[in-house]
Amino acid sequence: MSLVLIGAPVRNRAWVLPRHIAGIIKQGNEVEFQTCYIVNDCKDQTEEILQQQGFHYIKRDWGLSQTRSEKRGHYSYHHLAQLRNTLLEKFLATDCEYLFSCDTDIIIPEGSLKKLMTHDKDIVSMVIRNHPTVMAHNVMKDFSHMPQIPYGLISCQFTGAVYLIKRKVIEAGVRYAYHSWGEDAPFCLQARQKGFQLFCDTTLQPIHAYAPGIDLVAKVTK
Repeated sequence: MSLVLIGAPVRNRAWVLPRHIAGIIKQGNEVEFQTCYIVNDCKDQTEEILQQQGFHYIKRDWGLSQTRSEKRGHYSYHHLAQLRNTLLEKFLATDCEYLFSCDTDIIIPEGSLKKLMTHDKDIVSMVIRNHPTVMAHNVMKDFSHMPQIPYGLISCQFTGAVYLIKRKVIEAGVRYAYHSWGEDAPFCLQARQKGFQLFCDTTLQPIHAYAPGIDLVAKVTK
């Protein structure tokens, strides 16, 4: 059985983290995994929740004023890139064959990680809706959001938030960096430049807990 490292940066997500963790634990019936979350500048019970569930984490605190906001979108893309690259280095120190990068406001369906693995793609994501009022998802083609999301396994130019990455992609030197679209964009661009292909399985539509009381689900066309 292939071993997967699951992780993401996390800050002040105690309000949703138990739901995220429950979704991850359900994957253990079919997938062998380890965890590594990058906790940074938390002021809530995020650490305690990870400890209680036995999820491994490391701390990367800057203590800077711009990292302390709890509001969505107040993360610095520069800092997020550094945090995600820390996760990549931790991954390379393991013998895992895949990295499953899954943001902590996403609750994945049972069996969904195994389905991603069966596709045997370099990079493959699930589909999420990014915003409650703007029809934008985590897949892009021709450098813009797709107006309609087909149902099935589709190729894409950019993705993020909840995706499975083969070890060879990270070993090839693909890394995160600053971009106005977010730190996932340079990662995907570098991957494509190095000849790796990106896909999204739109049959897998996890919950995106955008904020307390706001659960988003992707809109796809069957």
